[in-house]
Amino acid sequence: MEVVMTRLVKILLVLSVLAFGFALASYAQQPDEEMVTCAVSSEKIKKAEAKGSLEYEGKTYYFCCEHCQEAFEKNPEKYIDLENRGEKNPMHQHGEEQMHEKTESRVADPVCGMEMEKSEAAADYEYNGKTYYFCMESCKEKFVQNPESYVKDNEDKVTCPVMGHEIEKSEAAGSIEHDGKTYYFCCAGCKEKFEKNPEKYIKQ
Repeated sequence: MEVVMTRLVKILLVLSVLAFGFALASYAQQPDEEMVTCAVSSEKIKKAEAKGSLEYEGKTYYFCCEHCQEAFEKNPEKYIDLENRGEKNPMHQHGEEQMHEKTESRVADPVCGMEMEKSEAAADYEYNGKTYYFCMESCKEKFVQNPESYVKDNEDKVTCPVMGHEIEKSEAAGSIEHDGKTYYFCCAGCKEKFEKNPEKYIKQ
């Protein structure tokens, strides 16, 4: 009887070791969560958590937020060129250490909303004492034909103080009043960053 019990104990030990080995091997074979890079902000994100994706010329691009996808759709070649050169887009970098500093040389086309440097604008037009810049001549022509419609639309647009994205006020993910001024945000993450250190972004 004692011999039988000893054999059973040995068998159970062997089975336990084998089960542990299979479990360990199975865990080791599980792939890590796939990471992708936002084509606009260059931020590393989990593929499953990407806020959007777009197939362009046979390649799939992923985005950390819908605003990045919109920016890519307007000018994909711009961001693909930056990627090919291994550069990050200076106007859309996320993170505390990579936050962009928006300058006055940066403007948005009042017709299509595309952001650009003033020096890169294809045309400009002065209306009611203010100069508007355009990414192409056709946008300028549309503006000249009916400037009031675009000026009125722009009055409803606001700029996220954290990312620098221009958004419709009605589509803002949130707002905060600070020192008598209301700030609007393109996403909840930007609002949280602003709440932690508003002075940092106000200076920018």
